[in-house]
Amino acid sequence: MTARRWDAAALVARGGGVAWHLTSPAALPLIRRHGLLSAEALVALFEVPAPEAALLLEANRAGFATLRHPLHGVVELRRQKMPDGALAGALAGSGTSPAAWRRHVNGHVFFWLDRRRVEGLRAADPARPQLALRIDLRLLLARHGDAARLTPMNTGAVRHPGHRRSLADWHAVGAYADPRGRPPVELAIPGAVPDVEGLLLDPWPQP
Repeated sequence: MTARRWDAAALVARGGGVAWHLTSPAALPLIRRHGLLSAEALVALFEVPAPEAALLLEANRAGFATLRHPLHGVVELRRQKMPDGALAGALAGSGTSPAAWRRHVNGHVFFWLDRRRVEGLRAADPARPQLALRIDLRLLLARHGDAARLTPMNTGAVRHPGHRRSLADWHAVGAYADPRGRPPVELAIPGAVPDVEGLLLDPWPQP
């Protein structure tokens, strides 16, 4: 039987036309001005010096990292669960180093295609204020579908070396074909997603 290719219509039908992005309410003013930015784009916008920027983007962020800028204010980069040992084992044979994998992940804006995944990520840090933005998946794919990639896992978390990872796990929309038959759970868009307000399914939230 031919594997489902997960084009835009199939993704919209499966999830009811909704994608979720989890953010801090404090980030809403910045998001309204600049859209959703990848960690790499935020580091560039906040003019983080090169040595510190490399650490933020290529080393594991075991905790939330705060960036400050006289014009843009304050923003946090979400913590990751990609320690060297587990990630190196998960990437074994893929041809990608842990630093290169983290840099690749940090170059994308992520959306969940399954609400349970959103709640799981929120539950990982229950004491932190977090807001789930409901995004119109149809519009998002219409604007960014050519560049978007689908993955069958949380690419920013590796619990043990058996959680194998490879850049081959990142599939173009319409060409998704996971060899293990797993459905896509994560949608990644490189760089930035501007004009988020025009993509929201709900009124613009208050910080």
